[in-house]
Amino acid sequence: MAADPAALKKGVSVANGLFVLRVSKDGMDAVIKAADEKIGASLKDVDVKALLAEVKKHGISYGLCDPPKQIGPQTYAVAKGRPPAHGENAKIRAYVKPAVVRAPKIKKRDQVDYRELGTIVNVPKDKLLLEKIPPTPGTPGKTVTGEDVPAKPGKDISLKVGKGVVLSEDGMKVYSAEEGKYMLADGKASVGLEHTVQGDVDLSTGNIAFVGRRLTINGSVLPGFKVKCKGDVYIAMGVQNSAVITAGGNLEIKGGAVGEDVVLLCWNNIKADFLEGVGRIEVKGDLVVADTMIQCNARVGGDLRATEGKGSLIGGTFLVGGSIYVKELGSEAEVHTSVTVGVNPELADRRKALEKEQDIWSEKMAEVLKTVTAMENEQKESPLPPERLELYHKLKSRMPQLMEKVGSLTEQQMALEEELAQTINESVYVYGTVYPGCVVSIGGVARTLTSPEEWVVIHFDPATRQIHCRAMTPEERASVNPS
Repeated sequence: MAADPAALKKGVSVANGLFVLRVSKDGMDAVIKAADEKIGASLKDVDVKALLAEVKKHGISYGLCDPPKQIGPQTYAVAKGRPPAHGENAKIRAYVKPAVVRAPKIKKRDQVDYRELGTIVNVPKDKLLLEKIPPTPGTPGKTVTGEDVPAKPGKDISLKVGKGVVLSEDGMKVYSAEEGKYMLADGKASVGLEHTVQGDVDLSTGNIAFVGRRLTINGSVLPGFKVKCKGDVYIAMGVQNSAVITAGGNLEIKGGAVGEDVVLLCWNNIKADFLEGVGRIEVKGDLVVADTMIQCNARVGGDLRATEGKGSLIGGTFLVGGSIYVKELGSEAEVHTSVTVGVNPELADRRKALEKEQDIWSEKMAEVLKTVTAMENEQKESPLPPERLELYHKLKSRMPQLMEKVGSLTEQQMALEEELAQTINESVYVYGTVYPGCVVSIGGVARTLTSPEEWVVIHFDPATRQIHCRAMTPEERASVNPS
């Protein structure tokens, strides 16, 4: 009969009294120890098989050690239990880690770019951000007497989510619901559609790149820094020289922009207090200036307006797809000011590219035709050698392809010219004075103004194919009311 568990813990005699069998309190270890340490005992003094059989009779049924292992003086392990493997707690696996990068970016050896600090973590829509790894139940253990020892299950946790994210139906994954900046605040994952820089864009912030809907800069953009946003950009205190601003939505600049190395790129509308010496402005929508534009170069897809404040457009080059509305065009000093209206910058680029491509393919066709004609003349006098004859047939077979390509480019050019011809109704509206030195181009015709004019509309006359200045009608004067 098996011994009482309590007796096993106190010890029971085995092997004719040579050893005492004991089980640890947790039931994981069964050992035999010499009953009389003075006399001593060894496995050599007993029949091991008989000893193990006796141990089994006392209820030791799991993890028997055959043969027993000596673990101390006159002490042997006869059985070893299996401890329970407790379950692991639930974990959160991060697929996107919010970056708090303060170390400067190393460009090359011994070159450090302190403007690349990675202060925003941009994520696209439907991006997997977090995943919960569920807790495990654990594996139960077993004592040397064959009793099960339950395992403690791991602790569960819940995924907390904020705005701009969605939780999967099973509650195990977090995805971004919008494009924006990934944040983890108060233990909640969220994606923000707006980002605000409280001060200047400088070494403390680094360059800014944001895919959200709106970027607000409460200071200015210092020289050499880049700001890029997929949505709208608002700058409260101006843009300094050599800064680059790219806006996928609207761009508004309080305090204006100054510097020939400033670059303003915008896929919608630009509104600025003033612009001075800006070397590159590209806007697909309208360009609206609250005061003055001086010596700027701009490509505007929509209208250009400067009818508030001084409303001056002085110097520079302007390619405008719509019309121009200004108080003053040029200056008393007759500063060269070139404006073109009714030509969408993208169409102008397409025309330039088509013209270049047409020249290349026309030249190729002319060369092949010249070579083929020369070979045909040679063939009239004497048969061409095999190599020349093979080249002749090869060039001859290319002619239809070349002619088709040139013809296709010609058709594209004609269609583009028709599209451009439809924009000749755009005009330049001057609600004050236009000065000599201004060059106005409309419908492929240019006119240099040689005398000052006031309250005029500069327009293209299709009948005469000339540019004329006419006085504004009362309705036109009232349509824009400069203060």
